[in-house]
Amino acid sequence: MKNSILLVCLLLCGASVFAQGGLEVKGYFGLSASLVGPKAGMVGINSGSTEGYKELGLGFSYGLGQKFRINGGLNYAFADVEYSPPPCMDCLTGMPSIPFTHNTDFEMLSIPVYAEYSLTKFLFVAAGPVVDFQLSEWNRFSDQSGLGFLAGLGGKVQKEKFVFSIFPNYKRHAVVTFEKPQGAKETLQELGVQFGVGYRF
Repeated sequence: MKNSILLVCLLLCGASVFAQGGLEVKGYFGLSASLVGPKAGMVGINSGSTEGYKELGLGFSYGLGQKFRINGGLNYAFADVEYSPPPCMDCLTGMPSIPFTHNTDFEMLSIPVYAEYSLTKFLFVAAGPVVDFQLSEWNRFSDQSGLGFLAGLGGKVQKEKFVFSIFPNYKRHAVVTFEKPQGAKETLQELGVQFGVGYRF
């Protein structure tokens, strides 16, 4: 409930900022290689990994002068979760292992807010925080709801009022979590690329 209220407040604040003028609206699709793991290396614990990580998003940006833009939006990510239980769980007890149940579908809603700086007419760098709300449960790794960040180097081409972009980027989630994780803290990292089409008013 607290996460839902925070999400609504952030969306309303973002809408009020971008509605003031100089707006660009963009839809995008992304693919990522992802890694989930403890903050510090640990041996002999359960491990979950994500495969087929994809994202869909709606973005808004506002120009500040000739070089800077402020970006925000809403991002939906989904992936398959593969889970490996600890090896030889019954070696010490001699009792049969109890099967673990887990959710194989990972889903997360994110609000990226980042600054973009144009290096040339076609190239830009971007970085900023990401607020995450993990929608799925029982994925066998720490809840990723919290504050993370993204950074990347991209390119764009404008044709009249349409803007076509490609944005290779790195994301790290759950740098600061909303709730204290039980056990070892695990973070989701992404190395991916977004393909977008925008319209500049």
